[in-house]
Amino acid sequence: MRRTGLAQRGAAMLAIALVAAACSSGTPSTSKGTLASTFVFGAPPDCATNKFCQVGLKSTYGIEFKEVRSLDFGGPATRAALTSGAVQVGELFSTSIYDPTFVPLVDDKHLEAADYLAPIVRKAVATPDVVALLNGVSAKLTTENIVPLNKAYDVDKKDAKSLAKQFLDGNGLLSSKTNTGAGKKITVGVSGNFEESVIVAEMYAQVLENAGYTVKRQFALAARAASDTALFSGQIDVKPEYLASEAQHLDSNADVNGDPAHTAAVLKPLLLAKNVELLNYSNLLDTNVFVVTKTTQTKYSLVNVSDLAKPAP
Repeated sequence: MRRTGLAQRGAAMLAIALVAAACSSGTPSTSKGTLASTFVFGAPPDCATNKFCQVGLKSTYGIEFKEVRSLDFGGPATRAALTSGAVQVGELFSTSIYDPTFVPLVDDKHLEAADYLAPIVRKAVATPDVVALLNGVSAKLTTENIVPLNKAYDVDKKDAKSLAKQFLDGNGLLSSKTNTGAGKKITVGVSGNFEESVIVAEMYAQVLENAGYTVKRQFALAARAASDTALFSGQIDVKPEYLASEAQHLDSNADVNGDPAHTAAVLKPLLLAKNVELLNYSNLLDTNVFVVTKTTQTKYSLVNVSDLAKPAP
């Protein structure tokens, strides 16, 4: 599940140190004889008690690993441990897998919650025109086409404005300039100031400007707590958000799951209570994924997470 805030992506120096100092938080598997029982799992620090990590892997898939090593939140420590072979399975963000040697396993039993990205907008500014413009962006966004943009921002240090324009131009979203928003002002914010949220927020800003709106950008909001406060108080009018993470932020007991339609239905009334509308969610799923190297995938014929429960060779 997408955690906002760069700190949770792992500070590089601390994360690399964690590879060497990682300690086991797991116990010997009770599901002996499975492939997983021969593997070491590189996990985020909260994995042992997280229902979407170690707890869910056991209850949903019947998977227990030989060892669970506490590393970082999908950052450099996990990547380094996978690359070195110190762990055979790791957890990364689905839209931050830039290294082609890493292969995400399909969550075939839908353990992970549906963190699909969608615009959320204050009702006061959710006119049919604004809704149509923002839904138009959602219709074009996918997990696959955001990854190269995230990489260009993170690795190549490209700016969000040019990346957003490249995407919008390539998908025909700026092809016809209109004046429907003339004289109207909208403030666009972010879920948190990490690459993906900033890039998509910039897409929202540019399609609105192309329709004549005067747009103010508020992209320095550090994390969801700050951006929700800004949205609900009217300091910003719209931001990109993730279905399950936002629902659980608003209600820690929210009944989210891997079905985006269900999770959107859970989130919608929570937002309406704050005078905010949930618009169409995209096919951009940014969630935690369980990852192996291509070498491990080929050696054990791994495609789905459930393959880890197969008998050990």
